[in-house]
Amino acid sequence: MGERPNIDQLKQECGSNHLNHCFKYLFVQEWNENEALIMYVSQKCADLETKIGRRDELIQEAQSFGPFHDVATAGVDCMVATQQRDRDILAALSGALDLAREGRAEKEQHVGFMDLKD
Repeated sequence: MGERPNIDQLKQECGSNHLNHCFKYLFVQEWNENEALIMYVSQKCADLETKIGRRDELIQEAQSFGPFHDVATAGVDCMVATQQRDRDILAALSGALDLAREGRAEKEQHVGFMDLKD
């Protein structure tokens, strides 16, 4: 049987020559990375939601100056454009978060499957 550098490295990292242990180790590592991603993206979504809420309030206040205040009108236009971009970013992050959460269940199944091979 020839050398398998990736599998050999995985065996060394997990401290076992049993493939089920190696793959379980790999899947647990990937699960941990996925969990970290979920936490990070969740926090970014929460921060962005807060920012969007604050900007909504600021837009409402700035609109109270009326259409005859050039700086306020220009500022509102810029904030509205920025607000839409942030909403689009939030939607994209939410989609990525949904995929990462789906990946969580998949990775848990993989770990469980390797447990059955013991």
